[in-house]
This record gives sequence, C-alpha cells and structure tokens, in this order.
Amino acid sequence: MPEACPGIKPSDRSNLEPDEGCQKEICYMSVVKKQIGVSRLKYDALGKASGEHTFPSDMIESDMLQVKLVRSTRAHADVVSIDTAKAKAIPGVVGVYLAVDIPGSKKFGVLAPDQYHLCVDRVRYVGEPIAVIAAETLDAARKAVAAVQVEYRDLPRIDFPPQEGLEPLHGNGIAHEISMGFGDVEQESAKAALHTELRYSTPRQEHAFLETEAGAAWYADDGVLTLSVGGQAPHYDHRMVIEALALEPGKVRVLNPMSGGAFGGKEDLNVQLPLALVTYKTKRPCRLFYDRDESISSSVKRHAFDASYKVSATADGRLLSANITLLADAGPYVNYTPVVISQSVEHGAGPYRFSAISIDAKALFTNNSMGSAFRGVGAPQVLAGVEQVIDDIGHQAGLSPFEVRRRNLLRKGDKAGPGYPMAEEPLLAGLLDEAEQGKLWQTRDAFKQGAPAYTARGVGVASVFYSFGLGSGAEAGASVRLSRQSSGRYLLELGTPDVGNGNATSFKMIAAEFLGCDADDVDTIVGDSQGPSSGGTHGSRTTYVVGNAVAQAAQELKQKVAQAPASTELSVDTSFVPEQAEQFIFGMPHIAYNYIVQVMAMEVDLLTGIATVIEVENYIETGRAIHPQNIEGQIEGAFAQGLGFALYEDLVLHEGTVKNASFTNYVIPTVRDVPPKMTTRLFEHPDLTNPLGVRGLGEIGLPVVPASVANTLFDAIGCRFNKFPILPEHISAALKAKE
Repeated sequence: MPEACPGIKPSDRSNLEPDEGCQKEICYMSVVKKQIGVSRLKYDALGKASGEHTFPSDMIESDMLQVKLVRSTRAHADVVSIDTAKAKAIPGVVGVYLAVDIPGSKKFGVLAPDQYHLCVDRVRYVGEPIAVIAAETLDAARKAVAAVQVEYRDLPRIDFPPQEGLEPLHGNGIAHEISMGFGDVEQESAKAALHTELRYSTPRQEHAFLETEAGAAWYADDGVLTLSVGGQAPHYDHRMVIEALALEPGKVRVLNPMSGGAFGGKEDLNVQLPLALVTYKTKRPCRLFYDRDESISSSVKRHAFDASYKVSATADGRLLSANITLLADAGPYVNYTPVVISQSVEHGAGPYRFSAISIDAKALFTNNSMGSAFRGVGAPQVLAGVEQVIDDIGHQAGLSPFEVRRRNLLRKGDKAGPGYPMAEEPLLAGLLDEAEQGKLWQTRDAFKQGAPAYTARGVGVASVFYSFGLGSGAEAGASVRLSRQSSGRYLLELGTPDVGNGNATSFKMIAAEFLGCDADDVDTIVGDSQGPSSGGTHGSRTTYVVGNAVAQAAQELKQKVAQAPASTELSVDTSFVPEQAEQFIFGMPHIAYNYIVQVMAMEVDLLTGIATVIEVENYIETGRAIHPQNIEGQIEGAFAQGLGFALYEDLVLHEGTVKNASFTNYVIPTVRDVPPKMTTRLFEHPDLTNPLGVRGLGEIGLPVVPASVANTLFDAIGCRFNKFPILPEHISAALKAKE
C-alpha cells in the first residue's frame, strides 16, 4: 500500500511555488506532478466536440428495427384487456410484445424485484410500460403505439402524502423507514435558551440529461446478444437481461459507451429489456430512444420530501437538540429509495455536534412518478434544512454564519446525527477560515449598499459534508485488468463506465503515474459487462474505489515489466476494497467525507421577485486531486443542477400526470442563469482510508447550493420559504406579506 501524500493545509498554500506556466490566480498543487495532479485534455473531448463520438442514440443502421413503448395513461388501474390486433396490422410492424412474451423473469428491481418489465395486470403510474412495438420505420412504430387498445378499470390514486382510508399499493404502504439518533431530545431542548423551527417541501427533479434514454441491440458475429445503452452499471444491466430472457451469462453482452449525461437517472433499467427482447425475438438489430416528453413524463425523478426541523441551542449558540422528521415520495416501486432515505438520515443533522438528536425518516408508496437516484442522493433535501436552522441560531445568538458553524463542528469521535462516532476529523474549520477571509465576504457591505433601485442584495454562506463510496456493507470494491501489449502500449479494462464525468481520463492518468509512462500510452476499455466487474458509476465512488484498483494494478504490472523482455505480453488482474467502518446499518456509516464551504452573492428584483445569483466562491476539500480541472468542472456543473433545484425546476403533477413535460415549461437553468463569476479553490488533505488519498467529488457541488440560496435570500430580504423551488411568485408574495 503506497503512503498517501501528506496534504496541504489551506493556510500553507500561499507559501508554495505555483506550477511552471500556471496562469491561474489560485494554482493547483499536488505532491506528485507527473501524470497525477496536473490538468490535461480529457481523452474524449475532441471526439465529442467534433461530433465523431458515437453516443447510444447515434447508433443507426439501415436495417435496424425501430422500437417504441406503449405506456399506461392511468396512474392506478387494473388492466382488463390489451388488444394488439390493429397495431399488428399496420404495414411495417414486425412485432408487438407483451409480458407473456418475456421467457424468463418478468420482474426486476435494483434492491427489490417488485417491478414488472411490462405490465401484467395492473399499472401503478402514468407511463408504466405495457407493450413493446418493433417496426421497420419510426412512423410505423408510433402509429402502432396509438393503435394498441388498453381497457382499464380505474383504482383510487394514492397521492403524496397518501389520503387516509385508501388501501396501500404494497404492504403497509411504506417503501422504507429509518429512525435513528441518540440522547434525550426533550431534556436537552428544555435546557435551551434559543429555539428555531423550519418546515418545508422539496420537489421532484428531472435529470434533464442532454441525451435521453437510448440504445441499440444486435447479434454479434459470435452469436452474442449485444446491447449498447446509456447506462451506469453494465454488469447490473447484464444480470437483469439474462434473467428476463432466461439466457446463459455468456450469451449476452452489455456495453455502456459514454452517454450524454446520467446523474443517477440511468442507474435503473429503461431501454435495456425492450431492446434485448426485440432482437431476441426477431434476430434483427434494433434501436430505441425516448422522445423528450416521454423521458420527462415516465422516467425516474429525485424524491420529493416534506421536512421538519426543530433545533435548540444555548444562549451562546451551542447546539443542544435536533428533532428531524422526513417524509419522502417513493413513487410506486422501491427502486433506490432505501439508499436515498439512508443518505438523508446520514446527512440530516449536517456536519454539526448536538447533545441529542432524533431523526425519523419514512418513504411512502404513491402513484406518482418514480423516485430514484439523483446526484446528491437524499442530501439536497435535508442539507437545505439544517443549514437554514444553523444560520437562524447564529442570528439569534449574534454570531456570524462562520462563527456559529465553527462553534458547532463535529470532531473526530463525536457522534454524528445517526449516532455513530465520526471516524475522521472533519476538515471544515480551515475552509471556513479561508472563506471568511475571501473577497466576497469581506466586501459584502459594499456589495449590498451598491444595490440598484428596487433591488435587494444579500451574501450568504453554507458549509456541508457529503459521503463518497457506497458505505459500510454496501461497497463491494472493484476489479480491473491491466496489460502490456506486444506493441509496448498498455490496455486498461474495467466495467465501470464513463458517463461524461471524466473518470476514464483519471484512470489513464493514475495508471500512467505508477507505470512511469504518459497517460496517452494507456488505452482503455470501460463500460463492458465482459470486462472485470468494477461496479457502477454512482455514489462518488469511481476515483475512490476503481482508481485505487487501477493504481494497485499498475504497481503490480510495473514489477512484472521490470523482470520480463520488452516485447513480452503481460497482464494483471487486481481487486481493491476500501477500508470501511463498522456497519451501523446497511450502507452506513461512510468512513470518510468531503467538504465544501460556499459563499454566494445574490440580488432580488423587488418588483418582479426574480432572484439572480451574481457571484459564488467555492472552498472545497479535494483529498489528493487527480485532475484539478475536472474537479472544477464537476463543481460548476453540479452548481447549475443545484440552482435548478433551488430556484427553477418545478415538476407539476396532476392526478399522477406530468403537466410540463418539455423544456418549454419545465424550466432548467441555462448559461445565462449561472453566475458570470464563480471561483473554486481546491485544498488537498489526502483521505487516509485509501492508498491514493482521494475523495469522491462528483456530487458535493450540488447539495450545498439550495442551502446557500436559502441563506442568501434571507440575508437579502429577511424571508424564509416553505417550498423549493423558490419561485418569483413566492418571493413576491413574501415581500407583500412584509409590507
């Protein structure tokens, strides 16, 4: 196990010489400056920019069948009959397939096999797949979809929160629940001089990836049924397909090429089974892509939450108790709901020390859109709450937002919200110091006083932690294969796909660092179910887990290379499982976290209620930075999605039907909405639980944003809000109520 680099304290960075040729005001530093720690062009960048890269939706051949899905138009109903005769009679239609045509398992599920690939006798949400159409042309396929006649018997629709007296969708109606905490909340609250309460709701959020769910299927020359789909875990897709088609593992191959975004929304099955079924039945290649309205209407979403916080503190702002209640809308099936609830509980009290905490979290089955994973998994919904109540305690105690946080930060050995001891010393204190001395905070008074007429300005702060990896008991580790070819080049093979997050470039850099070559000398095969099983691209785990496996493989191969003739082909297969804390519950705790402090400047138009972010400063703990520019890109990209959650994205459901299923009326932030000035400062303290010293950074840039927005709005106009997104009409109503 290589020794992790010693790290650089924020206060030490001014004493370091910048990288040669660096033009940045804040230069990226790293102990090793060969391949790791130096930003380079991502290997896929030119192919994407030039249009040469083939995305899953680009796979079009002249003889491919076009596939479309017949979907439920009811939120909850028994299916009395399905008449496919008219659809089959349409010229060009090759097949119409129902659940009965699936030869193997008709059910699937990420964590529980409770969902049908195709409806059997009952639909539980609008958009649930009922039949698969295969046709020679897209026009014929669409006509066939309209021609399939489904007779329904409507059932009572369960909303969120569920109406009383209705029969639950499954069991007792609870998809997952967790109750955790420690100490006597009532006793600690009774001691308190300061109290604050906050109730609010958070929205379903559409992933809004540039490329909708898409892919193709065909029989390869070796007779293997091959799928190329936009996915995040090819080995999981492979297992679901072979179970559905009752095939031997070697008869199916799943490829996950780089897709146009995922963000957790492509962890679930979507196009995989319809594609596989059509090619299996017809022996012909086929393709399927979702129309945008189809994707928004029927795909998985971030879980909607109702949250309640009651927090108490001493007169000098030291936290005593927290009573936290969380209620989530799971939709009709389990999916990733247990993970989301676990993450919301783990992060529910933030990185702060309390004497007593009670956290009760529950997800309920409804006939609304499907809840699943979305970047930040369960954290944006709760960190927006805890950061607001911390700010409020600070206001009551007369403390700055920095001081109230410093005064209450967890330390190593302290009990985190769920009750387990923190395994590491959280690294927020130094980041808070740096942020407080930053330009944005130091010039806040001048910024606020310079507001134009009919405009209010504010500067706010949020500081959060976020886990990486899949947590205790859930993280199985990763296997990779690294070979030296007879040509002298190296080949890295692993199952984990690159979904646009840049991990494949980082893997090349890590391999090259330990092999002693250049990253351009390393070729890769990623996202292939025939490759080593290295797990999915999710949970901010890839650089942390797979990256360490790559480093280990490179070290082992380098030793072999040193002892063999130059032209000898050599290969090593290596696995890495990260160090994990004692399991508290499945997936909890995470042994380590990453940390960010965000300072935000906003202005509010007092006439229209429109809120605009003017400037942002991010202070982020990176661990050992592999690719600094990619880290910066992750933080900035996540910011845009967090801004959508906070101010723009409002998925409207009416009787289970999405009413704004287009980017015309489902509003997402554009480049015009992202602040023109965003500064991201990186600080390196290697995580000592893994040899590379890295931390997973793909998600933390999102959960901090709703908290920052809420606190900055309060600083600007003195209002708190009980609903996200905080729309202009909400702001206008709050301002009017203050008159």
